[in-house]
Amino acid sequence: MAHCPYCLTPVAKKDVVCPACGAEKGYLYFNRKSRGLLFLLAFGLLIPWFVVLPFLFYFQGMGTLFWLAVAVAVGLTILTIQRLIAGLTWYR
Repeated sequence: MAHCPYCLTPVAKKDVVCPACGAEKGYLYFNRKSRGLLFLLAFGLLIPWFVVLPFLFYFQGMGTLFWLAVAVAVGLTILTIQRLIAGLTWYR
């Protein structure tokens, strides 16, 4: 049995919401809600790389805009992998 880090109420390991204080377990906290694995993968990996790939074919790797898009996509990929390794986190 785990404990909620905010109110120290015992919570089952599979629970994603604390029954006492309403804290949520998730991979990200966005727009005042805890978000799950699909949200993390979509906005951390899929969307950034689908934006970069057309630039790759159109600009053929030339230009500042391309390298800026690559830097953002690589940065989001690194943060996404870090969140996947860290696992679920409590948010309130």
